[in-house]
Amino acid sequence: MADGPPWRARRVRGMRPNLIATARVAPTDWPEEPPTPGRIDPDRFGAALEELCGWMPPGRPLRYADWILRYSHEFGEDPFVVGALVYERTLGACRPDYEGPHGGIGLTAIRHDVHAASIRRGVYTYRVRQDGAWVERTRRMDRFPFGAIRLTRAEENIYFAAALLSVWRDQHRSVDEGFEQVPHRHHVSHFVWGDRVRSDRDEDRVFTSRRRLLFYYGAIGAGPTLERRGVTLGSPLDGAPRVVSSGLGSERDGGERSHRGIDLESLPGEPVRAVADGRVVFAGVDLPGGQNNRQLRRDEYEEVPRSALGRGGRYVCLLHRAGGAGPLRSCYMHLETVEVEAGDEVRRGDRVGTVGRTGMQSSAAHLHLELHGPDGLLDPLEVLRGLVIGDPSPDLSEVFRAPSASRTQPSRR
Repeated sequence: MADGPPWRARRVRGMRPNLIATARVAPTDWPEEPPTPGRIDPDRFGAALEELCGWMPPGRPLRYADWILRYSHEFGEDPFVVGALVYERTLGACRPDYEGPHGGIGLTAIRHDVHAASIRRGVYTYRVRQDGAWVERTRRMDRFPFGAIRLTRAEENIYFAAALLSVWRDQHRSVDEGFEQVPHRHHVSHFVWGDRVRSDRDEDRVFTSRRRLLFYYGAIGAGPTLERRGVTLGSPLDGAPRVVSSGLGSERDGGERSHRGIDLESLPGEPVRAVADGRVVFAGVDLPGGQNNRQLRRDEYEEVPRSALGRGGRYVCLLHRAGGAGPLRSCYMHLETVEVEAGDEVRRGDRVGTVGRTGMQSSAAHLHLELHGPDGLLDPLEVLRGLVIGDPSPDLSEVFRAPSASRTQPSRR
């Protein structure tokens, strides 16, 4: 645009996109997001937020719910997006004293320095493109002073999260045209990146958490199901579809072995669900050496030191009785907690454990999922297609291309 924006791009210094992760999923890969309920009950919203975040001190979920609902309404934002930001921006901690890796502060990891120059005496000044010119607009956000220390206070952080989201909502079409950036679906991407969105994966994760929050609230069901091999299958993680970060057959240990399943992006502590009705045939730990494992009861896991675990860590396998195609077996690895024992009967959607990183050396927490049929390994990306999405091995020549082409979405395979 010849008449570009009359300000320097607001950006988070030091923040760089993971280009491979960005290429994994395109905005068009996602189905339409579920709507927000018309009327929201604070008690139910607080209970849903606590289920999303995990344990919280007594009274905190309802206080957070009240602030999220109040300030989201005041600024016209979706409270389920704000609640999802609280979870995602703190990497599941939901702590008001959180300090992000790139200087973000508080419950939604707001960068004070990105916005401080735009706020004077409780008024945020910004510009939008209108009738071929850049027009100044203002938004009053004067309930609290905008200070870095103040952002560590839960209510004030939630207030400014809703307020800043409303500015980005008004401005995002203008900045999308004025600054080079990758395609994205929602103005929450600008909340994370500033004027130039360099990856849409952050908003993907926010919307995954939003779907989880809607599910825990009771506004949507557990998610779609599929009929495969005579079995009704669901997602192993809440908020489907979930993104595959590594696929079947990927090289491991410098090519010495191949990946036997898929890895699903997730945060520590997320509930892991049975993908189908079945019986627990293994619940225990993987130990070093070939075919070396040990069944355990629920109270025995701490008896095996984490440093003594093999690659699979703590894991569970279920046997699902299929039709004429023969039995199907699913395995869930690297679990932090295991909530079933061998012999237990489970239904699709029952909790079998929580996401962790047991058995790993350096990788971030994630769920490793394997599916086995009568003839050997199955590809969960194919069997669960639609419940899990993404290209786990995007074409690197497309990923590491010239920055001038960054408006073009990488090709999908």
